[in-house]
Amino acid sequence: MTLSPTVHFLFDTLYLWLEPTNTENQYKVTGRDPDLFYEYPSVVEFTTPDPINLPLPSRDYLALHAACAKVAHLSAAAEYLDSVFRDMEKMLVLSEDGSSAAVLEHAIWTAQRKPISV
Repeated sequence: MTLSPTVHFLFDTLYLWLEPTNTENQYKVTGRDPDLFYEYPSVVEFTTPDPINLPLPSRDYLALHAACAKVAHLSAAAEYLDSVFRDMEKMLVLSEDGSSAAVLEHAIWTAQRKPISV
């Protein structure tokens, strides 16, 4: 599934998820804070010109992502991720006592996922 960088960030950080509707390949756009994605449509429908080479996203995987996002939201894990993102943005150096390990871990994990131009 290809997403714009902004939508990818919201989707990847569990701010946004897609709830399956009763219509095949149609999903309700929802999430933790509707103010973050108000400019996006409330419902999306996936289509493809080539189902073999460009298959549609798995309904099961999108439902699993939605379930994980809801659990993260309800367990306050999402708030923890928010604090790590905030710390990563404002932190100039790592602490000597190791208390910034989560920030370093997230920064490394994020950097590994970015494509490298060659």
